Amino acid sequence: MPSTITSNPSQANGLSLDVLTIIAIGVVSYIFKNVLHEAVGHGGACLLAGGVPLALSTAHFDCGLQFVSGWGVRLVAAAGTVVNFIAAYFFWLAFRSPRVKSPNWRYFFWLAMSGNFFVAAGYPLFSGLISIGDWVDVVQGFQPAWVWRLLLTLSGLILYVLGVSISLREMVTLIGSHPAERLLRAFRLTLVPYLAGSIAASIGALLNPIGLNVAFTSAAASFGGTSAFAWMSQMLKTKWFPKTSESLILIERNWTWIVLAGIFLVLHVVVLGPGVQLK
Repeated sequence: MPSTITSNPSQANGLSLDVLTIIAIGVVSYIFKNVLHEAVGHGGACLLAGGVPLALSTAHFDCGLQFVSGWGVRLVAAAGTVVNFIAAYFFWLAFRSPRVKSPNWRYFFWLAMSGNFFVAAGYPLFSGLISIGDWVDVVQGFQPAWVWRLLLTLSGLILYVLGVSISLREMVTLIGSHPAERLLRAFRLTLVPYLAGSIAASIGALLNPIGLNVAFTSAAASFGGTSAFAWMSQMLKTKWFPKTSESLILIERNWTWIVLAGIFLVLHVVVLGPGVQLK
């Protein structure tokens, strides 16, 4: 049986969510998010600022900044986050489009929207809290330093809460209205891709040519930045999310997504992991 979208929960056979296919969609989503951040974000800004692209890996983009102004350097550092926010918006538009009928694609667009928003909000949040990540470089030299760290922390926190709220309100169209099953469905649709995608991203980062500090930052961005996937389904029990929908998705075994995830994972680890020299 192919994956389907139904407005009648009674049509679902159990939860009807194939774990292997969910893992595959999660891995593709996380790898795509990383490439957007590093290649499109930092890489694109490097070119715009007049820098020289030197190398790309799963966890970093090396930009020659010899002839780049101070503000250009800040632009390169901030661009990964900005691109993730922009990507989240376009994935949201795709998720809401009535032209998208495939449940696998709807789920991918929702997952990519949420993951990109979470990691984009997480970067300033973690840069403010523990001084790691791109936004440390963005505000480098700004005084008083503690004020800027506080601003980063507060803005990141507000954006993260907003992202969780948007993600949950959109997810109601994926999980149906059955009082017990909707929570189990939500939990499976969030925790499984979170673990699979974060592990895949972290494995690729371990092979980066710079060192373990970059691997740690990348793992923090995956496990920490998208940690909402691990706990946000529990918020559906609260008074803040009383809305339900009769609509839900049924995801059966899909080998196209599974093979695609395998190809993405090999390229992510074997090719991009150790880094690609651009000059």
